[in-house]
Amino acid sequence: MAIVEAISGAPDALRGFLYWLIFINTASVFFVFHRVEARWVLAVWVALVLLSMGLAEREIAPRLVAAATAALWTPLLVWLVWRNPVEDVREPWGTYLGLLFASNLVAVCLSAANFWLHIVP
Repeated sequence: MAIVEAISGAPDALRGFLYWLIFINTASVFFVFHRVEARWVLAVWVALVLLSMGLAEREIAPRLVAAATAALWTPLLVWLVWRNPVEDVREPWGTYLGLLFASNLVAVCLSAANFWLHIVP
């Protein structure tokens, strides 16, 4: 699979961050039966994975994967801020959502930089 090869060939820090994103976004399944926000996170995550795999298999430029990442996650992050679904950060849901939001905000910023500056060939 082209996507696995691309992740495996990434520098260590980027590869570690990608593994972290995979972990934190997939962890939404633990909250999917109780929180509507977790359902939306899982839906965006699955859509992004399928889209990235499809683009990578067709060897389409990484800039499009970066654009897709920014296009899918930005509205969800804005919606999460608008909705403000955290009552207490010390609860598992609050801690998870804080980590998820911060991680995906960094990912969106890196994706936007990759798209505009074309960092990854």
